[in-house]
Amino acid sequence: MTPTILIVGAGFSGVALTHGLSRLGWPGGVRIVLADRSGTFGRGAAYSTDHPSHLLNVPAGRMGAVGEGDFLEWLRRDNAEIAGDTFVPRSRYGDYLADLLEHSRAKAAANVAIETVSDQVIALEPGADGRVVARFGKGTTLAADRVVLATGNLPPRHVAGIPLDHERCVLDPWEPGALKRLRGVSSALMVGTGLTMVDAVLFLHEANPSARFVAVSRRGLLPQSHRDHHPSRPGVIDIREALTAWDGTAHGLLDIVRRESRRAVSLGQDWRDVLNGLRSVTPSIWQRMSPTEQARFYRHMRPYWDAHRHRMSTGVAGRVNALIEHKQLSIVAGRIATCARDGDQVAVDVRGRDGGLQRHNVDAVVNCTGPDGDFSRSMDPLIAHLRTYGVIMPDALGIGIQTGDDGAVLGARGTASPVIFTLGATRRPALWESTAVPELREQAAALARRLHASLATSN
Repeated sequence: MTPTILIVGAGFSGVALTHGLSRLGWPGGVRIVLADRSGTFGRGAAYSTDHPSHLLNVPAGRMGAVGEGDFLEWLRRDNAEIAGDTFVPRSRYGDYLADLLEHSRAKAAANVAIETVSDQVIALEPGADGRVVARFGKGTTLAADRVVLATGNLPPRHVAGIPLDHERCVLDPWEPGALKRLRGVSSALMVGTGLTMVDAVLFLHEANPSARFVAVSRRGLLPQSHRDHHPSRPGVIDIREALTAWDGTAHGLLDIVRRESRRAVSLGQDWRDVLNGLRSVTPSIWQRMSPTEQARFYRHMRPYWDAHRHRMSTGVAGRVNALIEHKQLSIVAGRIATCARDGDQVAVDVRGRDGGLQRHNVDAVVNCTGPDGDFSRSMDPLIAHLRTYGVIMPDALGIGIQTGDDGAVLGARGTASPVIFTLGATRRPALWESTAVPELREQAAALARRLHASLATSN
């Protein structure tokens, strides 16, 4: 019997995995079913935006889904002069992924069937002969030999103090049309100061160039900037030798990064080269930490890690700094105390780090805290179903679900599922960094090989 692989989610991970599976030899054939409730395939939430100011925060030359330079080659079909260090609009990346999916379908062997389903998977239930039966929102079912959860990031969690039913409060800026309904506002308060805030501010500023913004986060940290490309610079410093004496603590890791950054400056480089060098060894660093040290890192160092690791392009950073210089964007360290209607505006009280309250009267409030990772409280029908029946096990830090080394989901008893796998943001508890294209590209290729090894010889 021809095996069926169901992939739940058709963003980067789903498309990259589909492509990888389609390129392997299947003596008895294979059926690959890619399901996404949005009805769009290859874009996901990350690449659905059509706004030209929403840029990738990684240069085009490192964003290939198949190989590092694959995306750049695709771009050069239309513009042969485009450079590898260019930061292109995210919508173009969505075009690329959609094209990759169609290419995978067109070039697949005759016994490899790739199907797309525009529906939501709401449950996965045991079926006959070790298979899994997927139930869809529209009432249909599908029996699959393997299921891969490529669901991507969860929506942002609710921020305490912001009313759920307030029409001037945007709870998820990436919900279709959410930011567009705020076009023309004269002022807005953004909860969060990361990359989501940057995207939202630039979108609203272009709609009203005189608008003013306040961005609030507990530490008031802006994402750092990439630097302009210098061909003579290697761009990466190998710090594995420095890590040999590391004691496995979060504080010890910080000391090493600081020391290596100072050394980088003496060599004519900078801290970015050190962070770039950490990229390939981040999973092993994370796994060397005890649960206590992981919790300490998450609680105290994560905001600084995110600000330095997930950076703005130089062009975007220039625009953000100009808004700050012209006092159209203020960055505030604090947290939301209260939020309520005040005539035609929203009155927001922000409690600063000194304990004092500062009121901001704005036209709108936007939750820019970024995606949630707490699967223990997600109300997504599929996640809630899998959690209730002990198929998946949320982690203690609230950043994903427990998985085996090969991406198999771990159930409530800690046992790896032989049929349900995952990749992407769900794997952060095991890998920490599991959201950027270079990491996801490797995960997709490895999982394709894993699924192939377990199925290709059994049919």
